[in-house]
Amino acid sequence: MLTRASARRKSGFTLIELLVVIAIIAILIGLLLPAVQKVREAAARMKCSNNLKQLGVALHNYHSGFEKFPTGQGAGIGSAGWRVQLMPYIEQDNVFRQVSLTDVFNSAVLQNLTLQTFVCPSSPLQAVPDPVPSWYSSAVRHQAPAYIGIMGAYPDPIGRTAGTIHASNYGGWWSNTGMLLANEQVNVLGCTDGSSNTFMIGEQSVAVGTNDLRNRYYSSWGSFTQSRPVSGLTAGSDTWGMGLTCVAYASNSRTAGAGANITYGGNTILNSGHTNGLNMLRADGSIQFVSSSMAFATFQAMCSRNDGLVVADQ
Repeated sequence: MLTRASARRKSGFTLIELLVVIAIIAILIGLLLPAVQKVREAAARMKCSNNLKQLGVALHNYHSGFEKFPTGQGAGIGSAGWRVQLMPYIEQDNVFRQVSLTDVFNSAVLQNLTLQTFVCPSSPLQAVPDPVPSWYSSAVRHQAPAYIGIMGAYPDPIGRTAGTIHASNYGGWWSNTGMLLANEQVNVLGCTDGSSNTFMIGEQSVAVGTNDLRNRYYSSWGSFTQSRPVSGLTAGSDTWGMGLTCVAYASNSRTAGAGANITYGGNTILNSGHTNGLNMLRADGSIQFVSSSMAFATFQAMCSRNDGLVVADQ
């Protein structure tokens, strides 16, 4: 016959039973966490894609108004680059009206300003990072956008050099075969390789190794030290700037060579925090997720608007 005391003892859990339950819960959490992380990353990748889509719509609205895409980098380092020129087309006209188009560095409205259209949610880096030490001012804090314009590739996919490639005195190269250029404007008709086969904007949203080498020195909203297009630059001239990259290194590279190892060079590495690739905006306004497995020669060819190379569907 059971006593009340023995009945109470039998109604509880033993230590072994509790440990089994805890182990099962831990296993379930272990199974669920990767799925949650995948869903979260998928949402972040979609948001990033939508940001690029907005920039693509803005570029084409600008083209509709001016019959050309904006200048990628203007004459003078303080001149407003393509990102500023797109502000009225991404619902930032109030900001645009307060920016000095010849002196973005001293435009107070840009201080500590974060425009979400230029933020990739998968990026672990600060949208407004600590200033790069410079001889200008360490007090200026401008956003480092997650997206950078494409001015071409180095080496040129079909070997062009004269009038096409300019070697910077700081190392690295500038090009004029992309869609967003220094002191030049391109229209859709100039994209002879086809707008669906040509990249226009890519991601720069994570560190290269352990170094934050996002192109942003002086001001990410600024432009170029020279007032002439690449075809008219003199060898050895002071050449640095913001907002554009000539693709010379594999995407998501963990090391940075000449032109990519400084925050004002012409060869910023395209990279992202997404799994196995990065988002790119094509010149037709569509988005392509470029897998890390894409051949680099193909990737470079798609960064040029007029090399005549046939690119297979990717």
